Amino acid sequence: MGQLSQVVLDGIVLGGFYALVAQGLSLVFGVMGVLNLAHGECVLIGAYLAWTARNHLGIDPLLALPVIMLIGFGVGWLLCRTLVNRVVEQPPLMSLLLTFGIGAVAQGVLLQLFDSTPRVTTTSYSDDVVSIFGLSTPTPRLLMLVGAVVILALSWLLLTRTRVGRSIQAAAQNKAAARVVGIEIGAVYAIAFGIGIAMVFGAGTLLGSAQGFYPFLGPALTMKAFAIVVLGGVGRMTGTVLAALVVGLIETVLASYVPSVGTGLGIAASFILVVVVLVLRPQGLSAGKQVTAGV
Repeated sequence: MGQLSQVVLDGIVLGGFYALVAQGLSLVFGVMGVLNLAHGECVLIGAYLAWTARNHLGIDPLLALPVIMLIGFGVGWLLCRTLVNRVVEQPPLMSLLLTFGIGAVAQGVLLQLFDSTPRVTTTSYSDDVVSIFGLSTPTPRLLMLVGAVVILALSWLLLTRTRVGRSIQAAAQNKAAARVVGIEIGAVYAIAFGIGIAMVFGAGTLLGSAQGFYPFLGPALTMKAFAIVVLGGVGRMTGTVLAALVVGLIETVLASYVPSVGTGLGIAASFILVVVVLVLRPQGLSAGKQVTAGV
């Protein structure tokens, strides 16, 4: 029973991180209809920025987190204004090709700057362990969960309690009506894209302290986020969080109880679950399309 409780705790921690990564993809896709194939590379850029801040500037990743997320917003806003907005109204293949190209360039730049050696952002608490009701988890992984929850909560407040958030929802639900009431769709798209990239830069910052990362990890993170978005329903934060927790628990259970192939089987199980959900419940675990957290 003790081992199962530990596995469940590990699954919740992993699921919290997955929820943050997937929500950035879900937001962009739900608002703009753009599937960002460079999503995983954006996570890695955040991880490498945190690693650089720690190793070259001596700044703890948690202290650097707000600045890195602000950089992420700026990068996302600029990319959307200069490139992504030009393909939003085009056939979906155009945005797929564009974001795939952006991801390939980002991966190449990361490889040139940092090579393929796996890295971990080492901090003063890297070797610390926190005990919770007799269960233990490394401090960086617990901070990854706490950070993910805080960022998700702040994004929910931004999308539901601010004028900018209401403009994003209006653009997602009825673009023509939003234009009639004076909302500049291009500007709203740029803000939504910036928020989505800021979230995954933050996810990368949290990831770097908890586990190793390298330039070729991006596509796997993109596919995992896509699977979670499909499971949870596009644009639904509650569905995304639920699906992420399910995927995290599946991966940790299989990794713990299936020797040697547990981790690989856990990844495969995520996509098997996607197929099952698409057959039985095509709208995902949380019905409907909504940019914020559904009830």
